[in-house]
Amino acid sequence: MLIGLAALDSTDWSRLHHAYGRATDTPDQLHALLREDSDSREQAMEHLWSAVIHQGTPWTATGPAALVVAGLLSDPRLDRGHPIRANLLAFLVAVAEAPACAGIEMEDLEEMASFDIEPFLDSTDDEALYQNEQACNSFHARALLGCIRAAPVLMSVMMDGLSSPDPQIRAHAGMGAVALSKTPSLRTHSSAVKAKLLALTLTKAANDSDERSAHVLALGDLGESPTLFLDDPSPAVRLCAALAPGLKNHPSAIDELLRALTLHAGDIDGWFTERPPQFDARPRFAVVARLVEQVRDFDRLLGAAIATVAVSSAILVDADWGPLLVAAFPDGTGVVKTGAQRKFLEALVNRAELWNPRIGNAIKWFKKAGLPHDRAQCAARL
Repeated sequence: MLIGLAALDSTDWSRLHHAYGRATDTPDQLHALLREDSDSREQAMEHLWSAVIHQGTPWTATGPAALVVAGLLSDPRLDRGHPIRANLLAFLVAVAEAPACAGIEMEDLEEMASFDIEPFLDSTDDEALYQNEQACNSFHARALLGCIRAAPVLMSVMMDGLSSPDPQIRAHAGMGAVALSKTPSLRTHSSAVKAKLLALTLTKAANDSDERSAHVLALGDLGESPTLFLDDPSPAVRLCAALAPGLKNHPSAIDELLRALTLHAGDIDGWFTERPPQFDARPRFAVVARLVEQVRDFDRLLGAAIATVAVSSAILVDADWGPLLVAAFPDGTGVVKTGAQRKFLEALVNRAELWNPRIGNAIKWFKKAGLPHDRAQCAARL
């Protein structure tokens, strides 16, 4: 399988699409990654993220572009100017994750892709392709299959990345290797990925809590239960270990998350200088989501909930205090029956900043809880 510039030159980009149409502009953008001009390189990165893997959605140009990028990572010209290797690796991680996110079995993808879309590609009317259901499904399936076919090359890149001297590259590579090891054809790599992540976490990354946190999250996503790291001296690493899917029912993991949110709700995000790539938003949001999912006794959740309200804002309602409000009133009646409900609602009422009428996202959470989205009316219930 060709990679790098050889893959770029041998691909007919006019028959491939990205989010904004035919991918005829993609070759020049890929070439720009090797130029000294920082503006050109920045535009090329923007093209990869906005067009080639638009908001996580792959297109038929995505797999071929990933093969080009995979080959360019060994080109020394990539190191000129502002470093972009970690960003390119993050792009490849997004490509690696796309098939799993789609959740479609390989057999179904191949059946969908069997519908002939060549006549649509011969035409200049791309709208006809999108308006035909079978053609559109085939197009989407081909995009996903392109990512799957690139997976073995991407796995090699990720394993090489785990040996990089750059901790950010190692962090992204660990995340990508885990994503790829979930591909049926690459599951045999899981043990090697696990061994590499453990070796890094216990040796090279020992003094870097950011990288250690990223690798602990990767181990959790790989299916491991990283209980060893619940006793880590770094609160960031302990937090990431407690977020492992395999520890979601583990009492010590839940206690660690409750303690972190209760005592350090405003500090959690600052525990990371370079946020692990697994967090696509604030780490605190992941803690709130896990606790809302696992802790049904709101009395136990109260301290963490009040601490969150104290540091949150109106625009963060969907990520933290909104789900906590519904957790406080799970029956949806809005009737204050317990002391914990009263204390949490009082904490909300006392923070006038959270009652911004211009931010309508809060309405749905109050509706689910059975409460009026009105500060005075909620205060009256106290």
